[in-house]
Amino acid sequence: MVSVDRLRPRLLAAAASLAVAGCAAITTASGERLRVASPDFRDYVEQVFRRQNRVATEVAFAIEEAEIRGFDPPEALLDAEEELLAACAGLNELAALRRDGRAIGARRGLAAARGAPRCEAATDRAAAALER
Repeated sequence: MVSVDRLRPRLLAAAASLAVAGCAAITTASGERLRVASPDFRDYVEQVFRRQNRVATEVAFAIEEAEIRGFDPPEALLDAEEELLAACAGLNELAALRRDGRAIGARRGLAAARGAPRCEAATDRAAAALER
């Protein structure tokens, strides 16, 4: 996993670069509408990235722990991990590009941003699977 502290400035820069997309807005998993150019949006993207990173790590450790103990990992955790990885791929790609100092186009960045609510919802489901 990539260190969140190392990526914070890059995530903020990536979210800021999306402001070029103008008046575009996204709807969070909780139904809140955020303009892509707003500071609230940048904060939202960072929060979603941080939380999904933490939950993905917890899910991976829970799966590994089950395997170490000689058990098959719960299907719910395996499914949650798969969904989380797929739903958050855009944000993770955005973070990796920024980490590597590579530019991201406005269209590609906006596509990743629009995926943040899907990533947020998948993170919620993965966190719930951990609690079972």
